[in-house]
Amino acid sequence: MSANDLDRFVSAVSAGDRIPDPAIMFNPWGDHDPVHDLVPDAPRIRADHLQRYLAARLGRARVLLIAEAPSYSGAKFSGMAMTSERDVLAAHAAGRGADYFEGDFVRTSRPLPQLKNTEGMLERTASIVWSAMAGNGWAPHEFVLWNAVAYHPHEAGNPLSNRAPNTAERRALRPLLEQFLALFPGVPRLAIGRVCQQSLADMGIDALPARHPSYGGAPEFRAAVADLRARL
Repeated sequence: MSANDLDRFVSAVSAGDRIPDPAIMFNPWGDHDPVHDLVPDAPRIRADHLQRYLAARLGRARVLLIAEAPSYSGAKFSGMAMTSERDVLAAHAAGRGADYFEGDFVRTSRPLPQLKNTEGMLERTASIVWSAMAGNGWAPHEFVLWNAVAYHPHEAGNPLSNRAPNTAERRALRPLLEQFLALFPGVPRLAIGRVCQQSLADMGIDALPARHPSYGGAPEFRAAVADLRARL
């Protein structure tokens, strides 16, 4: 797919037109969180992160890893699925920022004592996913991380919470998932977690299964990644 296709995808995701109820779903690339965002320009920064992250993988990706939905400690602030600010900032400090994309990375979370995010927001699942891929010999640009539901579902009145997306949300946001998949035609997919696996199956989208790494699932997830490496 071309850079123009990527531009259209990022524009569509940023617009957030398909969100059924914005009161319980946050668009990292279009919405500003006045309490937890560091700057008003945070949505544009996150959209730039997403653009550069995907651009670095167009024509190079060998597998797509798809989970159910973003979390408040991951894509909500980093702009990249299953990727947390603290890991990216640490990679830049170690001279490995290009693992994500070329150029600077700008944090968008406001440092707050209750969030324990002095060094950026941290999502444990994100750290496990990235380390499992690297540990099994996958180069950073050989895999792409995304979610079946593009946006962050949260409880009403609590933007720093996670909830499972409902059926209406999954159906409404299916076109964005299809638009994402079209950027990487023919690339195999790994569905992370039973909920995501069922969502993709309901859509008729083929994907290999993997245990979600949270709640004790990390060893089985790593085993699925190792099996994927052996297949591909």
